[in-house]
Amino acid sequence: MWPGEGPEPAEGPGEEGNTPEPRWKLRSECHARQFFEVALELRGQGQLVDMTVMAGTQWYQAHGVVLAAVSAFFCQRLVCGAAGEVDVSPLATPRGWEAVLDFAYTGAFTAMPGTAGELVAAAQALGAPRVVEICQRMGDGLEGPEGRSPDEEQWETLQGMEELFRAGVGCDLALTTEGETFRAHRVALSCGCEYFRAMFCSGMREARQGADPLPTLMAPTDLRLLLPFAYSGTVAGSWAELLGAAETALQYQASGLLALCLEALQRALSPARSLDLLAFARAYDLRSLGTAAQAYALANFDGVARCPGFPALPLAELLALLGSDELYVASEVEAFEAALRWLDADRTRRLPHAEAILARVRFSLMGTRELRRVRAADLLAPPGRLYQLLVAAVADEGPCRVRTPAGALVICGGEGLAPSLATRRPTQELWFAHRFRSGVGLVKQVEWRRLGQFPDGPRFRHAAVVLGNMLYVLGGKHYYGVRDTLATAFRPCSPLPAPLCGHAACTLDGAIYVSGGCDGSSECRTWLLRLCPGGPSAQLAPMLEERAGHIMEALGERLYVAGGLRWHDGGYTDQLACEVYSPGPDAWVRLSPLPQAHVGGASAVLQGELYVLGGYSQETYQDTHLVHAYQPAQGRWLMLGTLPQACADLRACVLLLPPALRGDPACLMPHHGTRQPLAPPHRMGTLPPTEWGTPLSPTWDKNAPSDIPL
Repeated sequence: MWPGEGPEPAEGPGEEGNTPEPRWKLRSECHARQFFEVALELRGQGQLVDMTVMAGTQWYQAHGVVLAAVSAFFCQRLVCGAAGEVDVSPLATPRGWEAVLDFAYTGAFTAMPGTAGELVAAAQALGAPRVVEICQRMGDGLEGPEGRSPDEEQWETLQGMEELFRAGVGCDLALTTEGETFRAHRVALSCGCEYFRAMFCSGMREARQGADPLPTLMAPTDLRLLLPFAYSGTVAGSWAELLGAAETALQYQASGLLALCLEALQRALSPARSLDLLAFARAYDLRSLGTAAQAYALANFDGVARCPGFPALPLAELLALLGSDELYVASEVEAFEAALRWLDADRTRRLPHAEAILARVRFSLMGTRELRRVRAADLLAPPGRLYQLLVAAVADEGPCRVRTPAGALVICGGEGLAPSLATRRPTQELWFAHRFRSGVGLVKQVEWRRLGQFPDGPRFRHAAVVLGNMLYVLGGKHYYGVRDTLATAFRPCSPLPAPLCGHAACTLDGAIYVSGGCDGSSECRTWLLRLCPGGPSAQLAPMLEERAGHIMEALGERLYVAGGLRWHDGGYTDQLACEVYSPGPDAWVRLSPLPQAHVGGASAVLQGELYVLGGYSQETYQDTHLVHAYQPAQGRWLMLGTLPQACADLRACVLLLPPALRGDPACLMPHHGTRQPLAPPHRMGTLPPTEWGTPLSPTWDKNAPSDIPL
């Protein structure tokens, strides 16, 4: 899937009612390959073939529109309406004809050394210039520089078929509905949509329809969507229009169109859209889609609960959200207020469900001030069954499960003070944020737990990213030597193009991005590199500011860079400037600066916010244990809490931890009559070096390179 040149303004208002809704143009990258796989299968079965070709003494069956898309000879026959049998023996040898035929369906052909001249002559006679180009590039030895891939050639062939479709050349099908007539090629519709394949290839009456127009109950809007998609693999529209396209794809069994629409719908989720997607998934029993929409609603519950469509949420889905351990709320009172908002929408009919709903609210997680807000609600203020439910929940001395997101904030490595407080020491440990807790006022508290350790000793000033829930570690230093800068890349990945430390890395669309850092000369850099595992690297637009010891994270299809240090007036100084990179225009834009220095800090994206953790100030040489978060929608920084201890040159990430780690008995809290002090971090044990990796199935790739000389 690729985004078009949009977003383009739509005719109607957007989700907020005062801004135009963006539009997208999407293409299924696997459509051409799947299209011609079906075409080959149909040709092998003799289905929908309308051209019989003789070459030498052998006859071949094929689809005229496929041949016409690569051959001027067959295109002219379609224009003249001369389908049927044709003898190409005077124009091409059997081997030359077979090369053109294979190329039409696969985008490639097999040739033996010494046959290039024969194939060129056949391709020229049949008017197949792309085959001629390939043969001339290969030469008689059939070796030479590579051109377009077979996949690219198939896309060009499909484009040729689309041009024939729009010109009405060779169309053997006319569909009529509501006074409109649509002309197309039966084989193209059969290859692009399972509904038409069943109609024309399974013995139905429509398969035997002659040249007369074929009446259909399909709406014109559906045909305007399905026919172009069959030829191009593309669809365009706003989010709401894509939702309608997904409904059409479900109704007419267009699996390629459905997959494309559902992927786009999930990538562009918002609080209100998640409710629409939940209703859509429920209506069509799309469980994976419903799971994705529910996950978004859990992670963005406060925004979802404030949407106009929230009161229309079915009771079962409301109970599922409120009862989930992964519900993300800054305070449990937000869950209560959402439940109250749902009940108030139709209190007369919904009040009988109030007890079941409030049983999902975890009152024991609330503080005294929050409980006062709850008691002030007219639903609970009068003595009665619901009030008793509140009292029983608060007074219950049994355990209460805390809200724990599936994604866990993980910090790894770094440099901090030694126990003697007089020296600094790199660390090889990994910790994860077990839970976030509200304190007095705006104070937040984080409970940290030990996850494991690096397999090769301490590491700091490194970069760490997660791709496919696998942790990649790139570069950095083991110790403090001048020549200790590393090019090492674990899990496996090509080494960096040069030794780096103090750089930042993150992933976006399957690629690893590396920015800034210090090279062997200790200079701060502005560069931005894109590394593809198993592929080449590329240098992109440089940052607006030089920096090292900074952070970089992907959020909303963009790269956010913040903090670090820079060279100024003959020495290093704190870099508070922040900026964001957009891959489309390959450009950077400035953002609000950090409120405090975080040189060598860690970063991660959790619940749609950018976290910056720890680090130090180059100007004061003091470590910080603070955690700041950037909210893109508001364009502001917030202070959220502290680390287990002040630490610099560490790295953080978000991993999906299994329930055995997230849901162990330590996740249960006692009743909350008074604030309980945080328990010390639970030690989970040290994993063997050869078994370090993802939780519960940890493994370092044993083939990962050690220090690789340039």
